[in-house]
Amino acid sequence: MAAATTTPTRKQSWWPLFWGLAALLLLPLGPPVSEVFPIDQTLVLLVPAVAACAIVGWKVGGRAALAIVWLVFATWILLQPAGSPGTPYDQMARGWAVLLAASFGLVSLWSEALPFFVRALTAVGVATAVGFMIALSSPSGIARFQHAAESEFNRRASAYIEKIETARDTPEWRELAAKAPWLDAVQDENATIIRELPERSAGLLPALLALESLAALALGWGIYQRLSSVKIGPPLSPLTEFRFNDQLVWGVAVGATLCLLPTFADGRNAGFNLLTFFGVLYLLRGLGVMAWIAHGRYLVLGILSLIPPFGVMLGVLALALGLGDTWLDLRRRAKAS
Repeated sequence: MAAATTTPTRKQSWWPLFWGLAALLLLPLGPPVSEVFPIDQTLVLLVPAVAACAIVGWKVGGRAALAIVWLVFATWILLQPAGSPGTPYDQMARGWAVLLAASFGLVSLWSEALPFFVRALTAVGVATAVGFMIALSSPSGIARFQHAAESEFNRRASAYIEKIETARDTPEWRELAAKAPWLDAVQDENATIIRELPERSAGLLPALLALESLAALALGWGIYQRLSSVKIGPPLSPLTEFRFNDQLVWGVAVGATLCLLPTFADGRNAGFNLLTFFGVLYLLRGLGVMAWIAHGRYLVLGILSLIPPFGVMLGVLALALGLGDTWLDLRRRAKAS
């Protein structure tokens, strides 16, 4: 069973958490990100995660009032639609939120020694396994869930394209396009990209949902740690210290094998999901190494990422550094020396 830990003497800043919450809550509201986030109503994931932390905190000596408030809030959120009301995707999204929060709470109760990332990764794994079994036992199996996801992504894409076409029919737009004809070409290109995204996003649903869930759990953990004096584990480390078990590199290896070898052609979609999930994790690890090299100057990395050519180069370099850090472990070597 978990036990309460002592309260850290240094208070955690709310600013990193604020920017993380802003990104999680606002980015999915507009394209093209809304066609990539499996659950665009991200409060459906975030609030139950905080409620799970508050319940674990209450079990180890925290305030019951905090747990009750967040449990009521989570119940209210879960009663709201997480997509088009009454659709299979709406039910899937809310069901996943319950599975994820319950898994995270149980893992946190099971061991106080586990760091956050291990807890979150285990919780996502448990929730995925349970969801996979539910999918296999339902009519049409996994194909039904993928179809529901593609329908939801198509709905979002169609709504955005409709807004584009409505805006282009206005006199103001026609006048502007007459002065700058290239604007119509840009809008046509945007619409083409948006139309293609739903099919690709639906195929990568497991990886995208797992990554979004990890982000929601991390922010939920951060919210609880700042609200409660009773801690249920260590606070989140800064990005400069982000690392994980080196054995996870096998996830990249297996994903690449499934994608590249013709023998495993039937498992290519699973390979793409593995590469997407573990690729993003190693990208974040690489960004942590870069932030460490830059002595925590996150603003520099943020500005560079906004410049298209530099953003792509930064991503490739970060991924390479993340994978290379599995063997080099530059930060640990620097500390040791």
